[in-house]
Amino acid sequence: TPILGSKEEMIRRWEKKPSGSVVPYPEFRVYKTEQGELVRSKSEVIIANALYAHKDVLLYEYERPLEVLENGHKSIIHPDFTIINLVTGRIKYWEHAGILDAGKYADDFVKRERIYIDNDLLPGIDLGHSYETSNTPLNIGTIKQIIKKQILQTN
Repeated sequence: TPILGSKEEMIRRWEKKPSGSVVPYPEFRVYKTEQGELVRSKSEVIIANALYAHKDVLLYEYERPLEVLENGHKSIIHPDFTIINLVTGRIKYWEHAGILDAGKYADDFVKRERIYIDNDLLPGIDLGHSYETSNTPLNIGTIKQIIKKQILQTN
């Protein structure tokens, strides 16, 4: 359902940052995107730049705080990307799993997935994913498809 109000009103609401914890490990943000922000990996640069290519209809923020319930308690997580579609007013989240061949990393990724689902943020609807391993690197075509089919959709 589209949000009523002008594009400028949506942007103003979007720019009001939610209160939240400090972003963890800012020192690992070393790769610069076209928008000028720093992210943690080259793959996240590719995702950010692909989102930014649609800046006329999408705004995104890297690691924007999100309040969730985790085991019955409020907690703050930082999705890799929080995206608002200015046509529909829908907010979606995107997580990139960059080192799925690392055991603890993969385990933490699955735990994070459960937090989203427990908070009614469903994969393919509210939440997009991209994955890679050392043998299967990120594919820009896949990123473009996710944006086209999940993020830019207007229904």
